[in-house]
Amino acid sequence: MVSSHAAVVFLVAASSLAAVALSQGEANKKTAAEYSYVAGSKLGPENWGKLSPEYKLCGEGKKQSPIAIVAKQATPNPTLDSLNRTYNAADGTLVNNGKDMTFEPGKVGTVTVSGKVYSFKRVNWHAPAEHIIHGVRHPLELHLVHAAADGSLAVIAILYKFGAPDSFYFQLKKKLAELAADKCNFGEDDSQAALGLVHMRSLQKRTGSYFRYVGSLTAPPCTENVVWNVLGKIRQISKEQVGLITTLLPAGNARPPQPLNGRTVQFYNPPNSTISFEM
Repeated sequence: MVSSHAAVVFLVAASSLAAVALSQGEANKKTAAEYSYVAGSKLGPENWGKLSPEYKLCGEGKKQSPIAIVAKQATPNPTLDSLNRTYNAADGTLVNNGKDMTFEPGKVGTVTVSGKVYSFKRVNWHAPAEHIIHGVRHPLELHLVHAAADGSLAVIAILYKFGAPDSFYFQLKKKLAELAADKCNFGEDDSQAALGLVHMRSLQKRTGSYFRYVGSLTAPPCTENVVWNVLGKIRQISKEQVGLITTLLPAGNARPPQPLNGRTVQFYNPPNSTISFEM
């Protein structure tokens, strides 16, 4: 039998450990250095590499993203993967942290790149688009982020131009408006909205042509373990739909293009594929 004194000691110790764990958790939240997308500011993209040792690659890395793509200079490679994938409907939560908006659903599906299997992890948006093609920066870019067992990433990037509404965003309209109405104190908390079941089928449309290169995350810590696949067909989206997203990211969240540093950009263009620019 445990004495009452021992029980008290145990409870005090447990409480102390819990307090330490909580304080460490709060500390961990604050260890990531703040950064900004405002060019010329102290926290802006040109200074990311100086803000924290963890962000070193943002300033010194040689395989950084995004890049400006010149289609005629890309190397054709008909042996690349077709990026076939099947995405299941899944529920998840929209999260806006003031710099980035992310949707992390449950188990959705996989994609195989160069024989390696990557599991779908999240969707995030950048407005305006981060990758530039033929000197054009489009109003929106969506990233479908996949991760392999070894931690490396494969991202499929979809660029959008103004035009007809995109069916995928009809599912998000109410929740995007809900996030816009949430006056969250970013830096201390994130704004969140549970989406319920989201159908991902429209994001798995036949991929067709795309550009591939090896790069990095486009936000700190700018880790260089990403295989980028930038789709060659620019999709249409309405100004209203883009407005729902840019309202949440009023300062924009597009990192400027980074030097290619001798990297090769490959181009996959299967027969009967649609591309949105001249080669």
